[in-house]
Amino acid sequence: MVWMKIAALLASLWLGAGLAKAESTIESKHAAEAGVPLLQNFSPLDYGAAPQNWAVTQDRRGVIYVGNSDDGVLEYDGTRWRRIPVPNQSSVRSLAVDANGRVYVGCIGEFGYLEPDVHGRMHYVSLLDRIAPAYRNFADVWRIFVTDDGVYFGTVAQLFRLRGEHMDVWTATTSFDYFFKVRDRFYVRAEGRGLMEVIGDQLKMVKGGARFAHERIHALVAWGDETDHDGPLLVGTRERGWLVLDKGRLAAWPNETNKILRDDQLYDAQWLANGTLAIGTLQGGVLLVDRMGHLLERLRRNEGLINDTVLSMFQDREHGLWLALDNGLSRLDVASPLTLFSRNSGLDGTVLAMRRFQGRLYVGTTKGLFLLHSGIDGNAEFVALDGVRAQVWSFLDMGDSLLAATSQGVVEVSNVVAKPCAAPVCTSGDVAFSLLRSIRDPSRVFVGLRNGLAVMRRDGDKWIDEGRIPGISGDIRSLAHDDHDNLWLGTLSNGAIRVALPDEWQPGDGVPPQTQSFQQHRDSVASPNYAFVTSLAAGLRVVTAQGIYLYDEKRARLQPDTAFASLFPQGARRLSRLSESVPGHLWMYTADGTKTIRETGVAVADAKGHYHWEPQPLRELSGVEMYTLYAEPDGITWFGSSDGLYRLDSSIAAPPDKPLPTLLRKISDGSGHVLWGGASTAPPTLKLPWGNNSLRFDYASPNFRARTASTFQVQLEGADARWSDWSAETYRDYTNIHEGDYRFRVRSRDLRGNIGADAEFAFQVLPPWYRTWWAYLGYFVLAYMVAALGIQLRSAVLQRRNRELARLIEQRTEELSASNHALEEANSALQRQTITDALTGMKNRRYALENVGRDVASVLRLYRDLGPNAAQGPAANINLLFLLIDIDHFKDVNDHYGHAAGDRVLAQLRDITLAAIRETDTPVRWGGEEFLVIARRTNSESGPVIAEHIRRLMAQHEFDLGNGVFIRRTCSIGFASYPVLPSEPWRFSWEDVVSLADQCLYAAKHNGRNSWVGVRQLHTPTAETADLPLTADLDALVAEGYLRLQVSPSNWAASVDRPCPPTHGYAPPR
Repeated sequence: MVWMKIAALLASLWLGAGLAKAESTIESKHAAEAGVPLLQNFSPLDYGAAPQNWAVTQDRRGVIYVGNSDDGVLEYDGTRWRRIPVPNQSSVRSLAVDANGRVYVGCIGEFGYLEPDVHGRMHYVSLLDRIAPAYRNFADVWRIFVTDDGVYFGTVAQLFRLRGEHMDVWTATTSFDYFFKVRDRFYVRAEGRGLMEVIGDQLKMVKGGARFAHERIHALVAWGDETDHDGPLLVGTRERGWLVLDKGRLAAWPNETNKILRDDQLYDAQWLANGTLAIGTLQGGVLLVDRMGHLLERLRRNEGLINDTVLSMFQDREHGLWLALDNGLSRLDVASPLTLFSRNSGLDGTVLAMRRFQGRLYVGTTKGLFLLHSGIDGNAEFVALDGVRAQVWSFLDMGDSLLAATSQGVVEVSNVVAKPCAAPVCTSGDVAFSLLRSIRDPSRVFVGLRNGLAVMRRDGDKWIDEGRIPGISGDIRSLAHDDHDNLWLGTLSNGAIRVALPDEWQPGDGVPPQTQSFQQHRDSVASPNYAFVTSLAAGLRVVTAQGIYLYDEKRARLQPDTAFASLFPQGARRLSRLSESVPGHLWMYTADGTKTIRETGVAVADAKGHYHWEPQPLRELSGVEMYTLYAEPDGITWFGSSDGLYRLDSSIAAPPDKPLPTLLRKISDGSGHVLWGGASTAPPTLKLPWGNNSLRFDYASPNFRARTASTFQVQLEGADARWSDWSAETYRDYTNIHEGDYRFRVRSRDLRGNIGADAEFAFQVLPPWYRTWWAYLGYFVLAYMVAALGIQLRSAVLQRRNRELARLIEQRTEELSASNHALEEANSALQRQTITDALTGMKNRRYALENVGRDVASVLRLYRDLGPNAAQGPAANINLLFLLIDIDHFKDVNDHYGHAAGDRVLAQLRDITLAAIRETDTPVRWGGEEFLVIARRTNSESGPVIAEHIRRLMAQHEFDLGNGVFIRRTCSIGFASYPVLPSEPWRFSWEDVVSLADQCLYAAKHNGRNSWVGVRQLHTPTAETADLPLTADLDALVAEGYLRLQVSPSNWAASVDRPCPPTHGYAPPR
């Protein structure tokens, strides 16, 4: 009888499996080629804590909590990680959240929960005071489960249950080792006894549970209907694999993972929202299994996980699977219809082309030709075909073989069932980009080359190279036929080309075919560059950066296809990749002119044939540039990028979009002090003192999907008139907020355009004490008392009051005068400081910029009054001379003797300069070691005299560096006079003159240093050249004969610095 019941159970299991198989044939077929789910890895450096993690959970707000081995509880809101310490820096082994959002924490010898304090900062609260002292001697709290019956805390020695304020305790007779929650019922496996269940206040043996008295259970999940409270259980063991326990009967569950569970050590399992069983192991990552026991995916470090040891798993509300690992964390988008094949899957290089041939998917990349097949352990993977180590640009299905256009010519692939092989085909040795089978002669193939169009023909099992078609050049990236058997070429830089081949045309006859190019027509293809030709269900189309075009036979021109006119109403986009899955569904890669928007989606035709844009299926890939698209009629679409190959399975519904909350995570003042920590759901209304009126708001949106960062809008009601622009910034600063009532609002938007609810914070900035109501009341009372006293005194001593008032007015007048004088002195001192160099006491650049204009105006007035001829005379002395002085090899002084020595050199150069110039001249520290001398009332002969005087004093001076060290230094000088052209003083500004002096200075440097170079006018512009523009370019002005260089004699050699001996002798130049 028992065996009959077991047989009936097995029959029901197989019947259920058969029905599931019948309903999921397509899904299984699709899953066989599925890639790796999009995943994110978080290393210890990312979250700033110890490597090992034991538990993951999520509160009602969407915030993720992680139990860390050394650093307490980690909190993650999608933007920032925080650490919440626990007593004794204990390892956190377990976490759970109840219906009210309270997070329970299990440590070593300690358990409790997290609760926000009055300032909104999350902290740990211990529950040890709820436990009698006799039961407090426990170790690790391995599991926490929240049920309708209470919160369970599982340890090896005791089992605790918190119900309200009461704590129940069960003590193990041997030991408790594993704890489970299934259908809101709590189970525990006791060593030597078996699988038990808490019923009421008692631990009772599960029917059939004694069979596990000496066999550990590492996973326990529901089997069948999860709403059936008494339904069967799926039991996971390492020794016997998976077993179904139903009303005391035990039967094996046929599956493909039992050996893996033994070898890789099963540790955890749970059903996911999409009906997949996720199995965590200690040595082999995570397994994904369907209800028929088929291994769908095996995810390890080879597939991209950061670590293979899975200590626990958790599925968040976006259906992402979090893995707590021995070294880090991983999150898998297991419910997404998007998967990825990357280098971890055997696919190397950027994906350029795809083609399904004889049921197998071939992919061409920048590194070769690859074939997709189902590998071991259920994982699909790519294998490189031998002999093809070149860029593969396109494919052509010949029925019994597959042609590939590569950077090494055309390759033929056949025999893929036995052993894939590649046979090279000669195409003049050029790079082949595109292939097209002839309609007239199916044995003939057109080959688009790097520079031209070739033809080859199949003859039996051989290919014959028929050479190139004359008259056609360019980089031909695509080929297509139109409805009239014309050949269309899409080129990289020469637009589109229409080729009309005569009926009698044969390759090699030397007659160029009739061609029509569409790159020169202003009213056809808007861009003379890239063009892509393709045959759609609606006919041939030409795709350019400006849109999609069709050929008008009557006008013999390309016209925009009006079906796509309203595809992007927000602004035109560049279309560069296109693939049609079924008529009316065009997958495209698009980008705006600046590539700020890079988006892949599908253009869907309505009943009238007009296309609209639908980017939602691939929002996660926004920003990823696609190099090729390949849509298949069964709903699978492939997208090639530099990341690898993305696969979209349209039969899998994406997880439903749930409104993501916007969370205020922290509010701090200008000094960084935290006013509110963001843990409670509603921040209190704060009253901030006037001195604390600068705030920073940190916010987040708990969005954890890969590549889907949220953007935010903020508004400070009471200060901002409208919402801000959307931004990825997760904080906003406000400074110097005026007193008043405010409300800060922030909202988030995910990548799909869904806008979350606002988060708000109301606060009040109090006025300064002198603008408070009681201050105003005090002002009023004081004013009243003073007025009353004044009236009383006025009636008694009016005359004396008047005298005192007069004396007081006189005194106050004197004080005011003194104050004004002091203020004027202070302002003058401040003004002097702003135009004075602190090191040398000389005027600084700002002085020159603010004051030289007056000197320039004076010179211009004199030139206007005297006339150009008189003003140019040597006795006129009305020019403004600018000399730029630079210390030679000044950097060596700083490097060898230090910056203090350099400062001493600059101070002594000031003294030299002041000694060399007149009192009417102004020395300016122009910058660094450069000094500018503004010499007034000079003529054309003054420059060399003054420059030579300064140069000679500099060369003769011993610079005292202190501590008995003296050195010699020389200088280089460049000078120019304003105006540059006296006959036309307006030609150049004084800034241009300084620029010319600076160029002369560099000429002096190149002249060997310890020299000067200046300029003077050589001739006056003629009437023909008077209106020609001139620039302050020294070389140009000299070359054109306007200026002549004045150069110091060449026998002046530059001094070389050398420390002087401690005596007062000097070191001569060497």
